[in-house]
Amino acid sequence: MKSPIVTFTTLIVTLLFLSAPALSERSSQQQFAGLVREPLRLQVTLSNGQPAMLDAFVTRPAGKTALPVALITQGSTGNAKFDRGVMNPNYLSSTALAFAQHGYAAVAVMREGYGDSSGEAEYTHGTCAQPRHTLAGQQDTRDLLAALAGVRKQPWASADTAVLVGMSAGGFAVLAAGAVNPPGVKALINFAGGRGAIDGKRLCDKPGLLAAFSAYGNGVNVPSLWLYAANDSDFSPTMAQDFYTAYTAHRAPARFSALPAFGNNGHVVMDTAPSAFWWPPVGAFLKEHGLPYREQIALPDSPLTAPTQLNNAGGKQAFAAYERARRYEKAFAVGGDGSWGAAYWARTADAAAAKALSNCNQHHAGHVGCRIYAVGDAIAGA
Repeated sequence: MKSPIVTFTTLIVTLLFLSAPALSERSSQQQFAGLVREPLRLQVTLSNGQPAMLDAFVTRPAGKTALPVALITQGSTGNAKFDRGVMNPNYLSSTALAFAQHGYAAVAVMREGYGDSSGEAEYTHGTCAQPRHTLAGQQDTRDLLAALAGVRKQPWASADTAVLVGMSAGGFAVLAAGAVNPPGVKALINFAGGRGAIDGKRLCDKPGLLAAFSAYGNGVNVPSLWLYAANDSDFSPTMAQDFYTAYTAHRAPARFSALPAFGNNGHVVMDTAPSAFWWPPVGAFLKEHGLPYREQIALPDSPLTAPTQLNNAGGKQAFAAYERARRYEKAFAVGGDGSWGAAYWARTADAAAAKALSNCNQHHAGHVGCRIYAVGDAIAGA
């Protein structure tokens, strides 16, 4: 059952600040020519004086040039066991890759209470009757601005050019943080932002949520782009327009972009859809505001030979989807009877392989056990 307090995605998942992560940790990440992908641990001090550790991951063009920062933050399921125990910065891997390809140091950061970040999630102690929208926004603001300050200490990060990007509860977080007009933050990008979805038709404390959006738009100078798909299962087009109307009531500099339907649930566009689905309006928005928008590093096509064991349409379609996906870390396993299992968004390649193997074995019915066929964009053992 989905929490009514804060929602992120309805899909079923198959699955201290360090300047130089351990070699074993770095080598477990999918890499691309011209890019660097590596984990970060940000030891920060929040604006309330409290210390925190934020779980993060950077994807950036290689080299020592200071790059504009794209700080990207996640949504929430409202399920503490999942948000804490399963979610990790690689849930934002495809988004980070898209921004890195266009010249950004893209840092995916888990706010407090998610992944390995310290503290409690912003929905903790909230209820649908009292979902703490304003308090959540205050915590989100502390987390994101502290994370940005920590990232700016890196030699590859610009000290004065950043964009904030978030989805669902993370989109709400980005708008909350942008409302204080942080120095050097040039743009806000809100994918399906909001809180308090119950069933796609109702909201927990809608008046309070609209009041929060209105407050964030009152006095904000940072331009924002709002992207909502036609078939968002959490926030309907009508809800999205209500959010936007509240935010722009005081003439906040914002633009609404209605995206077409995506798959079975457009709420997951940012982390699941191919970047070609959403980059055109994002790129146009960035160009308009003098920010990098042209592709600088192309990702190679990675054609993989399909496993011969896949003897049904479902398995073949699953492998074709795996081949296209930029949702790292990922792995694919096959069994001699045609069974298969895929895993995406793991923290490491080894974790992806273990999950794919487990998924395959759950459906395996023959006498020949499952084995790992592909990890990342390579055939295992090739």
